Amino acid sequence: MRKFIKFVLVFFVVILVLLLALVQWIPRTPYEQTEHFKEWRNMDLDFEQIDSTYEVGWAKENITPDFSVPLAGFGKRKGRHFESVHDSIYVRAFAIRSGKRIIHLVSADLLFIPPKVVEKLVAKGVDLRNVHLAATHSHSSIGGWESSIAGMLFGGKYDQRVVDFLADKFYFAIQQSTLNLSPGEITYGEVIDDEDVRFRMNSDDGVRDREIRGLSFIKDTGERAHLVTYSAHNTTLGDRNSQLSRDYSGVLVDSLLPDFGAYMAGAVAGMGPVEVGDTEFDEAKHQGAGVYKHFQKRTEKKVGAGLVSEWIKIPLPKPVARLSKHWGLRPWVFRWAFGDYDAYVKVTRLGSTLLLGMPADFSGEIMVELDEYATAKGLDLIITSFNGGYIGYITHDKRYDSGHYETVTMSWYGYQSGGYFTQISKDIIDRLK
Repeated sequence: MRKFIKFVLVFFVVILVLLLALVQWIPRTPYEQTEHFKEWRNMDLDFEQIDSTYEVGWAKENITPDFSVPLAGFGKRKGRHFESVHDSIYVRAFAIRSGKRIIHLVSADLLFIPPKVVEKLVAKGVDLRNVHLAATHSHSSIGGWESSIAGMLFGGKYDQRVVDFLADKFYFAIQQSTLNLSPGEITYGEVIDDEDVRFRMNSDDGVRDREIRGLSFIKDTGERAHLVTYSAHNTTLGDRNSQLSRDYSGVLVDSLLPDFGAYMAGAVAGMGPVEVGDTEFDEAKHQGAGVYKHFQKRTEKKVGAGLVSEWIKIPLPKPVARLSKHWGLRPWVFRWAFGDYDAYVKVTRLGSTLLLGMPADFSGEIMVELDEYATAKGLDLIITSFNGGYIGYITHDKRYDSGHYETVTMSWYGYQSGGYFTQISKDIIDRLK
């Protein structure tokens, strides 16, 4: 009997030690009182502005692999490889020259921009101060680009060939867009699309970002190109789909032909597509056609001179992967399972149009607030998600205890991360107004 009691005691002591080593209580310190916020407020936001006329160019590269690759987007696929190609996937780049400065806006038909691909681009000599990266957030595109446990859960088994392949294609698209530069102008456009986005967090008080925002590039030769952003998740195709596809964003971009087109996922957290159709691909057609229909009705205005492009490292708290309302994995466990990458916000200003590239699925609810704030300061704001880093979902603080997938499983940087990134965005807006 004594041996049994001793065994039980030892067992529970071991369990307790493991729990203490792996799990911690999640602090709820208001972000204004945190060290990372103090560090942010002490940073010198020095933006160099160039006032000159524009030259614009664009190019695309097919990133459909000729080797077997897992699909990315849903853990339920369990690393399943794509079986066929429904529609090819691309990386698309816009080059913009103002004075002696050349910057690029780059979008890829991927779940997000893999950090390992960004590292390869930097190794090739790409200056991230001059490149605004974003993804279409297709959940039926290629994976294999991340070696962490979490990365392989959502993107399948790691394959170095995928990283090398994507980095080469990104680099070539950037170079080709630069070679295609010629004089032109840029316009900003926006329109309300109330029909193609829903609030997906099961709450009656959800706020939707209903606005399509975009840039159009018009060369003096008459050639035209368009960059479109919208908040609805690119997820009309679910986890049962085994065909490679751009999802609804592909339908939208193809509809822009014969003009060149590209799509960047906007502030997608909390925002879902409106799924209408007999099959998932019917739903993609309906969603893409709906966004295209509204984009054609946009109000446009010419973008004036004034180019700013910067890549700002963001101070962060220690990461904690939430297990429940109050408990989460300790930082060392998080880094082991999810990887360890710095976070940045990409700042791109063209005249009175400000683009902020976020390292996350960024909140559509917060975007509505920031859009109003920027408008009051005389700026037209575009927020894109998936800028080459990834820190999970940034959601509105009022959703933190909602128990939703976005605010538990995918909430990695603690209490009031939404408020923190809202204030970061407002500080940047104030600096550039």
